[in-house]
Amino acid sequence: MTSETQGSAHYWYEERAQQRAPGIEVLEAMRAYGAAESAMRRRSEGVLRMSENDVSAMRYLLRAQEAGRAVGPKELAEYLGIQSSSVTALLDRLERAGHVRRQSSPFDRRALIVVPTVPEDELQRSILGDMRQELVDVAASLDPADAAVVIDFLRRMREAVDHIDAAEVARGPNRSGDRTRSST
Repeated sequence: MTSETQGSAHYWYEERAQQRAPGIEVLEAMRAYGAAESAMRRRSEGVLRMSENDVSAMRYLLRAQEAGRAVGPKELAEYLGIQSSSVTALLDRLERAGHVRRQSSPFDRRALIVVPTVPEDELQRSILGDMRQELVDVAASLDPADAAVVIDFLRRMREAVDHIDAAEVARGPNRSGDRTRSST
C-alpha cells in the first residue's frame, strides 16, 4: 500500500477487503484525486467569481463553440442537470458578467442560442480551458501502454458510475453486503 493509504482501517469494507486491497487502494486514490480536483475547482470559482455550474456551463459552451455547434438553453440545462428556471438565472448571471450573450438561432427564429465570449484574461483562459498545462504534463509522462490501461480503466469506471441508479443510491449500502458498518 502507498503511504497515503497505509494503515487505513477500511472499516466500511467487510473482512475480505484484504483480498481486494489493490482495488480498494485504487478507489481511495480516485477519491483523493476527486477531492483535490473539487478543491481546485472551488479555488478557480473564487478567482472567477463564478459558481461550479457557471464554470461548467462556460466550459461546455466554449467546447461546443470550438466544435461549431450551437447550444440552446434547454440543451445546457440538460447537460448541467438543472431546471429551466435555474438555467435562466444562470444565463442572466453570465450575461450580466459579459461571459455569454443570447441571440436568435440561425435555424429557428423563435429559438435562442447561447454564445460564449472568449475569455481575454490569461487566468480565465487557463481555468476555463479544457486542461491545465500541469495536468497535461502529468498525463503526457505516461508511456503509451500505461496510458491505454488508465484510459480503459477510467472508461469502465465511468460506465459503472453511469449505471448506478438514483433509487439504488437512495436505498443505501449495495446489495452485495460490502459494507458492514451500521448506519444507526
